[in-house]
Amino acid sequence: MTDLAHEITELRRDVRTLADHAALTTLLDRFAAGLDSTAPDRNDETWYRSLFTEDVRLELPNGVHHGTAGLDGFLGAPKKAWARTHHLVTNPVVTVDGDRATGRANAHATHVPHPAEDGTTGPLFVGGAHYDYTAVRTADGWRVDALTASVVWVEGAPGA
Repeated sequence: MTDLAHEITELRRDVRTLADHAALTTLLDRFAAGLDSTAPDRNDETWYRSLFTEDVRLELPNGVHHGTAGLDGFLGAPKKAWARTHHLVTNPVVTVDGDRATGRANAHATHVPHPAEDGTTGPLFVGGAHYDYTAVRTADGWRVDALTASVVWVEGAPGA
């Protein structure tokens, strides 16, 4: 192989690695954005299928769910408990092995309570967690097939 051909091969590999890492990181960013959104197009089957495999397994603080069917209810129920939420995902570490990937990222979630009858708002409920996930490359791009949120710390109490 010539030096130029070798360099092109290495560049192609590097570009694919960067593209995979960007796509996998974007999946978690989109997941978090969906958790905070009340927009119908970020809470429907089409949205979830753009993030997850059909047989996804989610282990979140509100419970465990299998598959994309029923995700609107599973992920929508906690939204009703709060006036707003704000999830930040940081420090992603991704490992790609062919068409499979594993990753971990930190999450910081702020939950704003609904106002009381007098218009006052109680204290925020805030927490930090790790998102550990696996993903597979599909014909439509990367999709998460398992995600576990492990709570590391909390401040405040739900409904306090």
